[in-house]
Formats: sequence, C-alpha cells, structure tokens
Amino acid sequence: MGNSKNEEIVWVKRAIKGDKEALGLILEKNQAYIYKMAYIYTGNQQDALDILQEAAAQSVDAIRTLKEPNYFLTWFCKIMIRQTGKLFKNRQHEVLVEGNQEWVDRAGLIFTDSTSIDILKAVMMLEDKYRLVLQLYYYQDFSVREIGQLLELKEGTVKTNLKRGREQLRKILGEDYYDRSR
Repeated sequence: MGNSKNEEIVWVKRAIKGDKEALGLILEKNQAYIYKMAYIYTGNQQDALDILQEAAAQSVDAIRTLKEPNYFLTWFCKIMIRQTGKLFKNRQHEVLVEGNQEWVDRAGLIFTDSTSIDILKAVMMLEDKYRLVLQLYYYQDFSVREIGQLLELKEGTVKTNLKRGREQLRKILGEDYYDRSR
C-alpha cells in the first residue's frame, strides 16, 4: 500500500509540473472514489458524471496551484464541490434522489426504501453547507476533523452545521417522522 501511495505522489508532482498524462493516471487510479464522492454530492449518476467531467477539465489548468501533493484527492473534491454548487445554482428545479440504499443513520433508525427516499429528498432540500456535511458524515463516514479539512472549516463549525442540518431535516420531515421510522 505504501509503495502505491508513493507512486501516486510522484504522479501528482509530475502533474503539478504540467504532465497531463500523470494527472490522467491519478484520476484513473482513484476513479471509483472520485465517482462515489461526485454521486454523493449530486445524488444521481448523470449529474455526478457531469461534475466529474467539469472538475477534471478544471484540474488540468488548476493543478499548478496544488501546494501539497499528499492532499490531491482533497483538492480535487473541493473542485467537485464547487462544480456541484454551480450545477445546483443553475437549476430551477429540485433534484430528486430515488432508490439510494447508502444512507446510514447513526441514531439507530430502521429504514425502509420509502423512508430512505424521503430522507434523501429532504437532505437535497437543505442549504449546501448543511447538505454537504451531512452527506460526508453519514454517507462517507468522514470524521468531523476530516470534513473540516476537506471544506476548510473549523471543527466547531462542522459540528454546528451537522446539528443545524439535522434540526432542519427534523423540521422538513416533521417531528413525528423519526418515531415512525423506529
């Protein structure tokens, strides 16, 4: 594993110096992770592919700005987050997420397919700052610290956004929704 990571760092350094093939190798090696993150941000396959394409194109020009090769994936995910924000701002309609089985509730709720869809739809209605931290925390199992690093937020801000996001979900879904899901 360590050797693979070292090889990636060499590729990142080459990419920073302008080697587009090295950038392609890094993106290819991490494509499953990058796609999963894009899907979590957008909630559907087509939008995930769109932001991936835009982020990859943008990274070709912006790779020179990456200062720490070890944080390539964090840097690339920030580009995808910005692309997701642009995508959603350009839309007049609400993005609906259906059939996503990946929702994990750490409070111990039992979900059926319909409750999972209800919650995912509600999550998509949240402001970006709440939606992103909830998705990273619950879908991706990122720690508060990791979310803070990824989004360049203080840990306290991440905790506040998680709490406020859950409160907004409770308002959207209704106070008794959680009782029905247990």
